[in-house]
Amino acid sequence: MPFPSPVLEQAARRELGEPIRAFDARGARRRALARPVLSAAAAAAFAALAVAALSSDRLLAGAPAALSALVCLYYADWTLRRAAGAPRRIGTPRVLYLFVHGLVVDEHRRLATYHWNELTAVTVSGVQSAEGASTRWRVTVTAADGREITLGDGTPDAGVLGEIVSAEVTTRAVPRLMAAIEAREHVRLGPFTLGPHGIDKDGERLPWPSVAEAGIDNGVVYARDADGLVEMTALAARVPNAVAFVEVCRRVRDGRHDDGDLVH
Repeated sequence: MPFPSPVLEQAARRELGEPIRAFDARGARRRALARPVLSAAAAAAFAALAVAALSSDRLLAGAPAALSALVCLYYADWTLRRAAGAPRRIGTPRVLYLFVHGLVVDEHRRLATYHWNELTAVTVSGVQSAEGASTRWRVTVTAADGREITLGDGTPDAGVLGEIVSAEVTTRAVPRLMAAIEAREHVRLGPFTLGPHGIDKDGERLPWPSVAEAGIDNGVVYARDADGLVEMTALAARVPNAVAFVEVCRRVRDGRHDDGDLVH
């Protein structure tokens, strides 16, 4: 889709570089709003059938129709509340515009602009209801001002966008995390705490010299020792900057920075 002039102008003012792609969630929102309308129509049809049947003393036909009308009406109310309330509650953008150096987010006709270095954390989780089924992605991006941008089923290719944003945020988060560890500070990433002596979780510690492997598998973030006696795990949906967590574990295990200096 073409990038609107206000978006391009705001991106130019913030020097976001060339436009790449727009991720438009409005189609999914329209579909979500169509469900309660159709359910309400079905409820009206069943109610009319129930009234006609009951007025003719056909109880066996009227009772199921009346019950169906109530079910459809309940579903219409539930889907309407969900469609109308969820975007405001979780900060889901109408359209997200991707640029070389950041994002422009259209949140209900208000534009917000973010450079990559203004995004501090990203949480990406994908769930498959069954083997071979499509993955349902949920991506939450946290800005330095504390604002959260949430992308889900309503955003086309949310997984692709999540990977792009995660790569950009990880590139900037890893040096910060490494510097904090070297300064003997502790940094919390969801249930994990990274510190100068190792990884802590739920009162258990995995010392850095014992870390043999860290990674993300099937929506689970893990770190374990060589013998498999100590293994720390958490759902990826609960670990902001999970990719950065894995990379920091690898670098500390290898004892090196980007410039090759040893970590002491």
